[in-house]
Amino acid sequence: MNGLHISKNGITFFIIFALFASIGALLRIPQAIFFTIPLVVYLSLGAILFKNGEIIVHRKFKEHITIMGEEIEYTITIESNGFEGNVSIENRDIRADLYIKNNEKREINGRIRFKNFGKYDYSEIIVRFSDPLYLFKGELRINDTCVIRVFPEMENLRKFRMKSRRTRAVIGEIPSRFLGMGDDFYSIREFEYGDDPRNINWRRTAFVDRLMVNQFYTEKSGNTVLLVDVRRYQKSDIDYLEYIQSSVKAALTLSNAILSTRNRLGLIILKNTVDWVYPGYGKKQYLRIVESLLTVESKSFSYIPLEFGKRIITRFFPPNSKVIIISSLFDKEINEIMYELILKKYDIQVVVPYYQRAKEETVQEIISFERRVKIRMISKYADVIEWNAETPLTRSMEVHRR
Repeated sequence: MNGLHISKNGITFFIIFALFASIGALLRIPQAIFFTIPLVVYLSLGAILFKNGEIIVHRKFKEHITIMGEEIEYTITIESNGFEGNVSIENRDIRADLYIKNNEKREINGRIRFKNFGKYDYSEIIVRFSDPLYLFKGELRINDTCVIRVFPEMENLRKFRMKSRRTRAVIGEIPSRFLGMGDDFYSIREFEYGDDPRNINWRRTAFVDRLMVNQFYTEKSGNTVLLVDVRRYQKSDIDYLEYIQSSVKAALTLSNAILSTRNRLGLIILKNTVDWVYPGYGKKQYLRIVESLLTVESKSFSYIPLEFGKRIITRFFPPNSKVIIISSLFDKEINEIMYELILKKYDIQVVVPYYQRAKEETVQEIISFERRVKIRMISKYADVIEWNAETPLTRSMEVHRR
């Protein structure tokens, strides 16, 4: 087997053996030479018991997508072809130690619970092995491509329609004043060449003795952009991770609701860098947004200005588009940026996630006070949803709608 070499135990025993043998031979001390006999027996026994061969390891997960707090089952299969000894397997947070015999096949089953969202890479499997007496050891690395995606739990926003002021030519689910294919009835007119036979009103046709068809208001799609501000302002890892989880949960929930109504959606993420997804619609667009949202955590403070997000919005989205900003409102320039977007005829909506502490410290009280002041100012010209992340987002949206 490749990567095999003498372990520390083997080197230690060999040095002791050589030391006593040298002392006994040079100083002619029979007791020193006699003491080397057990060492010779131990080293010989280790060499006899060691069987060098091949180890085959397979790891399989039952699922590759899950939700925070859920568990995923995994199975590790170890097969020995000529090898016998101790085996230790390490695959990210998976650990397994066992003794395997020659031509034996073992299975290890377990579960992993994910507390945080994100992408977890389980591709590299490290296999360490040694003989029964730990005189020889080796290491084997197996690359088995596997990524587990963990999502925050999303909410159902069916009763909340995400509408844009201006629609596009693409058919969607936003009612418009144009006639075409839709569900809202407009009028009845005489049949013309090219009309869909399925729209014939047979009752009216029988009454006037000529073909009559129903006309409907068509439904079109709109432009929406999600601006997710997850820049790091605080040192506390716990507070920052809580804010990221709530922001990603809100972004995924809103993305699912918007794209399910066949509207075009784009995404802008402000963190240490500016990541964004070009506007699109459908299931593929949702998967692109999900991939971007699963890697939003910043280890260091962010100095990216909010101005970058405004530039992307004004460049790639036409006026009258709906802009949903998910932010903690820590940025001092957020009022000016939103006011500029409103002057350019963008429809602004703000979601402000926060956590209500049972007993707030002085710093938290100041932050809460500043947040409430900014919400009052922004509420004068934009829709603001103040969301306690420990409660459902739908509850805060329902209170706002009332």
